[in-house]
Amino acid sequence: MKKMIEKCNWKKLTAIVAAGAVCLSGLTACNSSEEAKDESGDVTLTFALWDKLQKDGMEQMAAAFEEENPGIKIKVEMTPWEQYWTKMQASGAGNTLPDIFWMHPEQVYEYARGGKIMDISERIEKSDKVDMDKFPSNVNNDFNIDGKQYAIPKDYSTFGLWYNKDIFDEKKIAYPDETWGWDKLKEAAGQLTDKEKGIYGLLVQYNTNDAIYHYIWQNEGDIISGDETKSGFDDPATVEAVKYLADFVEKGYSPAMPDYANTTADQYFESGKAAMHIGGSWMCSEFTSIDGLNCDVAPLAQGKQRANLCGGMGYSISANTKHPEEAWKFMEFLAGEEANTIQCESGAAISAYEGTQSSWVEGFPDINAQVFVDAAEYGFSSQYCETRSKWVDIEKDYMTQVFSLTLPVDEGCKEAAGKINEALKK
Repeated sequence: MKKMIEKCNWKKLTAIVAAGAVCLSGLTACNSSEEAKDESGDVTLTFALWDKLQKDGMEQMAAAFEEENPGIKIKVEMTPWEQYWTKMQASGAGNTLPDIFWMHPEQVYEYARGGKIMDISERIEKSDKVDMDKFPSNVNNDFNIDGKQYAIPKDYSTFGLWYNKDIFDEKKIAYPDETWGWDKLKEAAGQLTDKEKGIYGLLVQYNTNDAIYHYIWQNEGDIISGDETKSGFDDPATVEAVKYLADFVEKGYSPAMPDYANTTADQYFESGKAAMHIGGSWMCSEFTSIDGLNCDVAPLAQGKQRANLCGGMGYSISANTKHPEEAWKFMEFLAGEEANTIQCESGAAISAYEGTQSSWVEGFPDINAQVFVDAAEYGFSSQYCETRSKWVDIEKDYMTQVFSLTLPVDEGCKEAAGKINEALKK
């Protein structure tokens, strides 16, 4: 999942854009504000995304839609992640958002509350082409606010236990599999750690996407209560999970947080300096393309229950699109089996649509990619809830100290919970 995104102030941003519009009034507006029809009368819809690796797949989907829908053309626009939301915020303030664009679960609240994206609930109910039961419920829920749906799931990502087969072979340790539990994971990490060679057994870091959330849920703890009124960091089950992970760092089986300042977890793994790594499904293309990296992937080690962070992206429609009916027709196509099969075949992401994932798995014949698809069955929400902006920085501050070994786990969890509870009351 992508990093935290700065929240926008629509009133302030609208004023800035309005002022700029005076200077640009002689120019044709862009994206959804323009009368996007050519001489033949065809409608052109703008379709925005942020990942160049998926651009080809999105263009294939657009081409398939155009073939089935003469008179509607799709213009795919790729903006790198680093500029994507800045551009969307400016376009939103000026009511010139693309007709359809990729939505992140962390941003959906701002765009929905600001009236920038269409509530598609009634359209879904009336459609005979959109079946929301075909998508993981937790991904659906990430884009549902007060019972209203603001995006159709596009894909999902899950996590697996990546491992270096050469390091395991050298130590004569059997590869991890679905039978591994917490005790076995820690035992193996100790056996695989080789301080003389600078090899760590398992990469553990404080990062909500890469480590602690999985294990808190596996231990039947939680990060925040379901009604978002209370932190879960003082829950004994949560504290126990954080202690379990911090122990890898204390024992030297994993780097401490400061060690990741110059070398990322992915770089440790790719350079052969880590036997195991908790990594996402989106790393399949990269890890399998590294010369000399003989790796595979297994399910995350199981705690009291299986749990895995399962988050996904979505497609939203601009509330100000000039072509709502055509945009919805394209959205219906994106929500269907054909488009999702094309997406999977492109290899860049696991389509959220049930039963289309096999082609994505087949794209990685040298690893057990099915692990990532299976993990969705016990996936938990990515915790991009509406109150997240109030507490995520508090969590980050205290857990970074814990995994830097500068703050004891009990103290860090207790203080984090207290500060978060204070913030939630405001």
